[in-house]
Amino acid sequence: MKKTRLSAKRKSELCLQCGKCCMAMSFYGGEVDDEVRDEIYWMELHGFTIDYVKKRGRLEYFFTIPQRCNALQEISAPNGQTHYVCGVYETRPQMCRDYDGTMDGPFGVADCLWRDELNQPANGKLVQIESKNHLT
Repeated sequence: MKKTRLSAKRKSELCLQCGKCCMAMSFYGGEVDDEVRDEIYWMELHGFTIDYVKKRGRLEYFFTIPQRCNALQEISAPNGQTHYVCGVYETRPQMCRDYDGTMDGPFGVADCLWRDELNQPANGKLVQIESKNHLT
């Protein structure tokens, strides 16, 4: 039978094995208009990834800062694999506590362990929908 929900304890166990959601930080930027195009260009020049999504006929963007969380620690397992754990897990910020790796869009993690456990494959919305050259 397919699981529809994970317990908080199980989510924590899975999170402590992975860390993929902590490899970069993604934020909602807003609606794309003439005023924000220069800011988006600046972000691209500084290494940010820009993802565009059409919603209700409006073009919106998300930006991802390619900065791994400073609290993320690498642990070498006996089998040679690298695991990632949060160094401040018990006192992590609320936005980290609220994070759901199975969500769609730029915030989601395609191979989040929560997805694997729930047998919930990514729906294809986890990739950039329009080319970042859309604004040029």
